[in-house]
Amino acid sequence: MLNKFVWETYLKGDGNNTVAFFENSYSNGFSGDYANEICKFHNVYCPSKTLNQSLHDELCFEEYYPGFDYALKDNKDYSVFSALEEIYNDLINENVSPEEIFINFSDSIAYYSTYLFDQISELFFPYYFKCNFNVVEKIAQEFDIAIPEMPIKKDYKGRFFYYGKLCESLYKFRIQHNMSQYELCAFLYDFAPKYICGTESYIIKELPEPKSAYFIGATKDDWFLSDDTDIITPWQCNPDTLAGDMIVMYLKSPISAIDSIWQSVSVGFNDPFFYYYRCTYIAKPQKIDRISQKELQQDEIFKNLPIVRKNMQGINGVELYPSYYNRLIDMSKANLFKFKYVSDVDNTEYSIEKDVENKLIKPFIATLGYSEKDYLKQMYIEIGNHNHALIPDFAINPTVSKGHYSADFIIEAKLTIPTQKFLEETKTQARSYANMLKVKYAVIASKEGIWIVSSADDFSEEILSFSWQQLNSEDNFYKVLSVLGNGKLKR
Repeated sequence: MLNKFVWETYLKGDGNNTVAFFENSYSNGFSGDYANEICKFHNVYCPSKTLNQSLHDELCFEEYYPGFDYALKDNKDYSVFSALEEIYNDLINENVSPEEIFINFSDSIAYYSTYLFDQISELFFPYYFKCNFNVVEKIAQEFDIAIPEMPIKKDYKGRFFYYGKLCESLYKFRIQHNMSQYELCAFLYDFAPKYICGTESYIIKELPEPKSAYFIGATKDDWFLSDDTDIITPWQCNPDTLAGDMIVMYLKSPISAIDSIWQSVSVGFNDPFFYYYRCTYIAKPQKIDRISQKELQQDEIFKNLPIVRKNMQGINGVELYPSYYNRLIDMSKANLFKFKYVSDVDNTEYSIEKDVENKLIKPFIATLGYSEKDYLKQMYIEIGNHNHALIPDFAINPTVSKGHYSADFIIEAKLTIPTQKFLEETKTQARSYANMLKVKYAVIASKEGIWIVSSADDFSEEILSFSWQQLNSEDNFYKVLSVLGNGKLKR
């Protein structure tokens, strides 16, 4: 919710200058100075130097698209969608596909949206959140802005017109709070990003131990990225990528070699205006001696990997299982993280913690009556002034708003609970998360089974514990269902 007092205080202070900046830019034409100032705002909530430079280029209008002019101001009867429809139809008349139109629009959305704002500022807003829809969602959560449901990845026409739906939502928000169009711009690019703590709201400094490793593909022109040890950049990711996961960068032809190892430093998110849809921020690059495609094809282990047999085609987001990833690190002779996993031949089904999550915990959650939309695997929450904490496992029915986070219950996953001492240590970890989210119950789950603890005694003694085999008993499962089942934990 927008605090009226805080907002008015902002407008009476530095915010007044920001509002005037947007109004003057609109009245006098968007110049190079406009691009410079916008990029200063952008730096607060986006850590990518590449994105910042791209934004600057797009906002230097004459250099970017010198011939683009729809003269929408000449028609006073435009709606958001009729104006967008005119642009869409003009592009599609060039015999291009909806996918190609979307690529054109999304790659230059800062340019197009600023032009539309220049033409009809009452209806449109300039969009400067490329690869940062996570920031849009965070702002919407904090200020109760009802943003529309995101189209699916393959709905390219829907993703094109999604910008129009966002314009409608922000128009309603603006009218509700009696804002001018220039005050809305100041809100979006100055007030709100600072209020949610900018990049600190999603870039995670203290990362959890990696659970998985994934390939990403880069071009020959990206080889220099790993030279910058301070770089943070967005990238296409596997939907299962978690903060902390290892990211193996493969440079495509003509280099055709693994060049560096990175880590994901944000929770993954969907972005309707990012062509690849699923996005995460990666950082902490570690250069390694390049491992060529030919070396992989000749290696006794890697030569059997499907992606290697396919000549590394379609590599983005391909998961590397622990044995392959560890083999890669051995081949590189680099002193980098390696996975510890169980190679017990009698229990190969559960070799890493992710196996427990995917093969035991997720089906367990489903049998309790919850869908995938009912839980989050990672929550990055604010726990104080500029302090955040990552809750890395399962939060069921989470509620998120600034300073207020809750869930019905949590599940802390471990590969194995070998001793009572380790169980007690895991309870301590689960207790911390449980108290942050104000849950009534916490569940510890491993390949051996589950342990349920309660807030009644600060999550100390198990109220129920069963092996997975014991949960096959209807009576035992009913006991768990009566405590954790969907609908049992209404707050």
